[in-house]
Amino acid sequence: MSDLVVLLDQWCDVGEVERACDGLAVTVEQRSSMPADPAVVGLVAGPDVPVGAAELQGLPSLRVVATPSTGYDHLDLEALAAAGVWATNVSGYCDDEVADHAIAMTVDLLRGITLLDRSVHAGDWDYEVAFPRRIAGSTLGVVGFGRIGRVAASRGLALGMRVAAYDAILPADAIRAAGAEPCASLHELMARADVVTLHAALTDATRGLIDAAALAALRPGSFLVNCSRAGLVDMPALGVALASGHLAGCALDVLPDEPPRDGEPALTWPRTIINPHAAWASAESIRRPYRFAADAVAAVLRGDEPSRDVIARPA
Repeated sequence: MSDLVVLLDQWCDVGEVERACDGLAVTVEQRSSMPADPAVVGLVAGPDVPVGAAELQGLPSLRVVATPSTGYDHLDLEALAAAGVWATNVSGYCDDEVADHAIAMTVDLLRGITLLDRSVHAGDWDYEVAFPRRIAGSTLGVVGFGRIGRVAASRGLALGMRVAAYDAILPADAIRAAGAEPCASLHELMARADVVTLHAALTDATRGLIDAAALAALRPGSFLVNCSRAGLVDMPALGVALASGHLAGCALDVLPDEPPRDGEPALTWPRTIINPHAAWASAESIRRPYRFAADAVAAVLRGDEPSRDVIARPA
């Protein structure tokens, strides 16, 4: 039996991975569930497919896991490295798309576009239902000032917004160099911003970062945008902040369960815009991450190091 490369992502094209692996003695298969098979040497695992110690027990020959996503909190990097497995993600493939989506949501919230549309369809004709605010001069607070955060900041600056940023790692001078005002703490940023947009990676340190205390630090009547990871936000606390009126509204491209389960509380929250994890998408970005993932798998199986985005190396 030949070695197997298994694609655990419905959007990944078998033919594309086969082309990347041309000349290698491997068979590429698409499956709907994690295999337990000693023939598997490579995985393309989407962001909803966990790969850790439990899965590795059934994959003794695994050499590489490539996730076609920027986030990789579904991968146990320590367990993969300890098992001698390479892991890669895909950075940069949708920076513009996510930043544009976050800014579109920011403009939507400030101008009340979606909420006013809903009110008209409900029979009202009253702009005070979601009174539009001026964009220029408003303060955009960016949490996480990596690639996407910097692009979002540049979009905000182009609209005439003041931009403040908080990043637990990046030096203040680097934030200033990008035209934003650095904040020494998350709560300082929350208190200054009219709209806070989240662009931090989800790690053990950032899980639940936007908790009840952070939301209480927000300026009353401000907004929150999350096009990053749902786990960054304490969702029950967000619901309380919306119900109390302290938070004027929020726009979410991500939810804890996707698609949302029956009874998802966020679907009943007031002044809330929800998109179906669409911020990353465009005709240009939809294939790029799978090509990068295919190239990473092929590189390892040829005995090379992946050319980009290595997040775990064999120990």
